[in-house]
Amino acid sequence: MTREELLRLIDKATDEGQTELDLSGLGLEELPPEIGKCTQLETLVLGKVNRWRGVDGKWTPQPITNQLTSLPEELRTLKNLRSINLSCNPFGKIPELLLEMKQLESLNLTSIGLTEIPDAINKLPNLTKLDISFNQIENILEVLPKLCEILGHLSNLTEIHLVGNQIAEIPDAIGKLSNLIYLDLFSNQITEIPEALTQMSSLMWLKLRGNQITHIPDAIAQLSNIECLDLGFNQITHIPEAIWQLNLTLLDLGGNQITQISDVIVQQPNLTHLYLWENQITQIPEAIAQLSNLTELYLWNNQITVIPEAIAQLSNLTELYL
Repeated sequence: MTREELLRLIDKATDEGQTELDLSGLGLEELPPEIGKCTQLETLVLGKVNRWRGVDGKWTPQPITNQLTSLPEELRTLKNLRSINLSCNPFGKIPELLLEMKQLESLNLTSIGLTEIPDAINKLPNLTKLDISFNQIENILEVLPKLCEILGHLSNLTEIHLVGNQIAEIPDAIGKLSNLIYLDLFSNQITEIPEALTQMSSLMWLKLRGNQITHIPDAIAQLSNIECLDLGFNQITHIPEAIWQLNLTLLDLGGNQITQISDVIVQQPNLTHLYLWENQITQIPEAIAQLSNLTELYLWNNQITVIPEAIAQLSNLTELYL
């Protein structure tokens, strides 16, 4: 896009009072100072990511982006700006002016070449969502505990994404993020679920898909508010009864090595989405008929030879893959 075309786009957004402006995928190398005229903007998208499934459940970012390395000072005039997405632009670091925009609620830094997270990020008191997926943070195992300490001071932070950062271990300091509702650790190298994670009682959505977890601890039952649990594409062989003590609406254990579904599954009356595809399951229990709210059931690529008639009793089922 030429500079003239971009300026016309900015003028149009200003004249129409647009609150959201998506400039991703336009081949921009510079954001013009005229962006400061869009004082009504609440959301600015300068890059975004589509993801697709790769080998063993690993996902890689498909960018719709630009080539921005800096932001104009005029961005400070956007006092209504609440959300900014810098995904897949080669910034290399968090632009300092963003760390002074205390009104920001959502900050997406996916794949911008970060090697460190500045302490100053704790000066964004209204931040509720932070995405630092697919970066190159040096000494991540040493940095992560400190990062948890820093982010723990952000009392409004409820959602964090740390996808694809080669994290091998979840530190005990994760417990500092006591207000988190959504935690995404998808596509890392995590081998176990630590006790500190199971004590995060505010969590409603936990995504550990595409790691190297072999065992689900009984302490998982302590996640009393969890509704969505994604452990797909790990190396899990057994579903512990502790899972069935949770009040789940979504359970994804696809792409593991599970051989059996327990009758205790009936303890999940609110379950609407159950994904157990690509395992080694040989039998579907008749008790599955009691999951009356189930809308999606994925069981393909198992070793099931008999489909129980009980499945026909799932009157709300809209998607069934065997």
